[in-house]
Amino acid sequence: MSFNATDVEALFPSVPSEAPSTRSPLRLPGITRTSSDALITALKDNHVKWHAFFNDRGFHNHASHHLVAIYALGAGGPLIEAAYQTHVVYMQPSFKSPEPVTEANFWKHLGKREFYNSYLAYFRALLLKADVTEVLEEHVFSSKANVGGTGIEGSPRMLNRFWAAVLHPVIHTGCGLEFGILGLVAEGLAQTAVHPTEGEELIPLSLFQEERSSAVSRLTALLPSLSLSKEPTDDASASAKSKAGVHAFTILGRLLADAKFSPASIGIPLPNRIADFPKVNAEMGDAIVALTDEWAAELDGDGATPQSIKKKIEELAWMNALIYGVAGWAGRDQTNGKFNADFFYMHLVTSSVFIPSLVAYLTPRSGALLLRSYFATSLSWYVTQGRPALPIREFYAATTAMPVQPGEPRIAPVKTTLTPDDASPNPWLPIVQTTIVHPAEHLCKIQRALMHNATLYGNRGAGDFAGLGLEGAEVLDSTLFIRVAGLTADRIGWMKEGQEAGDWDRCGFF
Repeated sequence: MSFNATDVEALFPSVPSEAPSTRSPLRLPGITRTSSDALITALKDNHVKWHAFFNDRGFHNHASHHLVAIYALGAGGPLIEAAYQTHVVYMQPSFKSPEPVTEANFWKHLGKREFYNSYLAYFRALLLKADVTEVLEEHVFSSKANVGGTGIEGSPRMLNRFWAAVLHPVIHTGCGLEFGILGLVAEGLAQTAVHPTEGEELIPLSLFQEERSSAVSRLTALLPSLSLSKEPTDDASASAKSKAGVHAFTILGRLLADAKFSPASIGIPLPNRIADFPKVNAEMGDAIVALTDEWAAELDGDGATPQSIKKKIEELAWMNALIYGVAGWAGRDQTNGKFNADFFYMHLVTSSVFIPSLVAYLTPRSGALLLRSYFATSLSWYVTQGRPALPIREFYAATTAMPVQPGEPRIAPVKTTLTPDDASPNPWLPIVQTTIVHPAEHLCKIQRALMHNATLYGNRGAGDFAGLGLEGAEVLDSTLFIRVAGLTADRIGWMKEGQEAGDWDRCGFF
């Protein structure tokens, strides 16, 4: 596959740009020009040499996700290069697609992995001449891209493809948008095009029937609360007119109490676990959409205000961390007494960190579509893996908000040290140190997401979520994120501190 060197340089700038929203994650100290050079060199090499899938089953090349995550956590150049080499050993070389993808045949080859490189070339050329918002709107969120139209056979359902394969196209595109790397955006959109249309029941085509003239401006133009410290002053009337949405925790409480969402009622797990997600959507898709409609009510019409967008992004972050962390702790009997670090729930957390960067480039209508489809997809994966119990009170009683790395204390502190008995005064710092050198590419992504949410929502205290209909929610506070990060480090292994590597769990909660 041929590449124009000038185009590659334009798609992979020498220094990643600032994030598009102050609600996007902060980057830790440690970033230098050397580490930026190492990152961009590796990303360009990956873009040119290797395919998006490394086997015939469609397993994903995760190199870029891994590298941008540890870069943001302060990894140096040699560490970034070492991390890249752990991926090179399993990659599939890039190969030429059967024919080029053009505007004329764009919709013809959707869902065909062998056309990835042609879709990549298409989006690479398009992003060099068109605004990224226009590209996202036309190819992922428009009625044409989902319902179809003249000359298009069937319904393309590009938004379903965007969330397919455990949310990978969203995560990949989000990496590109957060770091201002158009080459990664092109890769993410090409992946979207060749993924299947999973979860069709979760995103009704009726959502795309109305495309407003207001869809010409980005959400950033309407979301000063995502980029400024003060709240906007012109949204009071709009907020008053919009319908109140039901909180995500209320929806979780209802779902837990409703027997029709139980594995036994749905008939899962199946012998072929890959079929569980489609079965849940076929059996419960309408019910999940009904719950999503209630949750997203305040995003309908002109309701996608700065406050409602910010509120719903926060609810998603808390809900997915709760599902992964509390259910994983409660499901220890499935994993020999160890934290059940569910592979699928982990992706719900890692994807949450990119939502602010994605909505910053979308119109209000498309931002609302993104959030509601994310919520429905998250609920469906929660049910697919067994709809486990969420014993929040017991979780808080049994876990620590001050996890300590193995082997501490190694050296006795001077007696005049402040709080000398505290082996880890800021527990996030040893977690960062052990995470960036761990070869597990998903670990850096989830720890970064948990740390970001702890930073963004650190002032949430016990009682803030009382009265929402989810048992035990009254004890929830921002220590949820560090508690879950500590459990994750224990399960996947403190390798820097001498522990063997662990692995993610896929057994579910049945």
